[in-house]
Amino acid sequence: MAKRIFTYFLILFLGSICVSAQKNKSGFNAYVDSSTITFYFYAGSSTIDLGIESNSTQLRTLQKIGEKVAQDSLYVPKVLVTSNVSPEGSLEANSEVRWKRLRNSVDLISRYFTLPQYTETYFDAKVTIPQIWKNLAVMVKRTDWPNKQKVVSILESGGDIPAKLKALEPDHKTWKAINTQFFPKLRSCKVVVYFKKKKPRPVFPSSDIHLSEQTTIKVSEPTVKPKVEQPVKKVEPKPKKPRTRTTYTPILAVNTNLLYDVAITPNISIEVPVKDKLSFSLMGLTSWWLKKDDSWCYQFQYAELEGKRWLGDRSGRDVMTGHALGLYAGIGYYDMESHSQGYQGEVNINAGVSYHYAKAFGNADRWRFQFGFGLGVTRLNYSYYEGRQNNKYLVWQYDGKKTMVLPTKLELTLGYLIHKKKVVTIEEKGGEEDDK
Repeated sequence: MAKRIFTYFLILFLGSICVSAQKNKSGFNAYVDSSTITFYFYAGSSTIDLGIESNSTQLRTLQKIGEKVAQDSLYVPKVLVTSNVSPEGSLEANSEVRWKRLRNSVDLISRYFTLPQYTETYFDAKVTIPQIWKNLAVMVKRTDWPNKQKVVSILESGGDIPAKLKALEPDHKTWKAINTQFFPKLRSCKVVVYFKKKKPRPVFPSSDIHLSEQTTIKVSEPTVKPKVEQPVKKVEPKPKKPRTRTTYTPILAVNTNLLYDVAITPNISIEVPVKDKLSFSLMGLTSWWLKKDDSWCYQFQYAELEGKRWLGDRSGRDVMTGHALGLYAGIGYYDMESHSQGYQGEVNINAGVSYHYAKAFGNADRWRFQFGFGLGVTRLNYSYYEGRQNNKYLVWQYDGKKTMVLPTKLELTLGYLIHKKKVVTIEEKGGEEDDK
């Protein structure tokens, strides 16, 4: 007998623990009450119109909730806001009007009791047209229409859904029924408000309706006039922080030819874009290597100017990327000696045409890798000399000139693009299109 009683108590104890754990898992056991306020809107409008009978009812409900909150010493720790639109308008217009409906609904409710500080993370103001049609399909599934399955299949199929629905009957009966029965229900905003006890008793705002200019409310002449006990007053609008977008305007690119770097010839070039299809670069390189006994030297100075024409449609592409044709010209000095025999040229003239291909990569596409080669004419003026007495004297032997047509340019260039930062203010547009 004692063993059986102990077993009963053990079962009750474990059951209470499970129930308690289930309540804590839900996360709502701390809330003493909740209320749901839903406003409906006309197509393309974010105005809370009292001509829609349910809106008048919701306004009266708000006043009663505000009085209850004040009497029972409650406060609002949490709000959940959801909104929907009908699918007639464009994606951009629907997103804008949905956001305005959210702000207007929350702002109106906050006139009756203090809401927690909320941000855009409390709700998602974005909306996609396919998701709207899927929401509509869920509503149609709950009806008793004879062609319900066919209509649901069309709503979930994608593409030009209005055209598919109109094609069901010659008189567009199904399409008109959807416009009449379901579209008005989609144009709504639902705010779920959770209440919690607070001690000591907080001070709540008065139940007067104070509407900012941002919260638009329109009172028309409904069939049954709503009983609004409190006068409607307006206060100054809350400042709204404009949305911005950061853009980057390219100024110039700093490049180095990796082939020259491998040949121990330091080099650098500056390339400047001109609009989208032109760029100009100035390149300089130098090497001044000399053996102590003067039996070997590698000295080279060269400067080159080049203009490039970038090919193809440049809309939507990074500057100085893709294929390009160029014209280049340069001038330089050289002294090349090996085993006490060398050639020295005071003036080296080089000019030709070039082809390039560049690809952007890295963070914000600021790095560039470029391949290029050129065919041109080179004019060499040189003096041949030999070293005497262990290179104590370099003795001139003869002068010469050469003009050659040959490849005079080869590059594998690594570059970095320098931008100018600019912050642009995004102008707000919006509005859901009217039914047609």
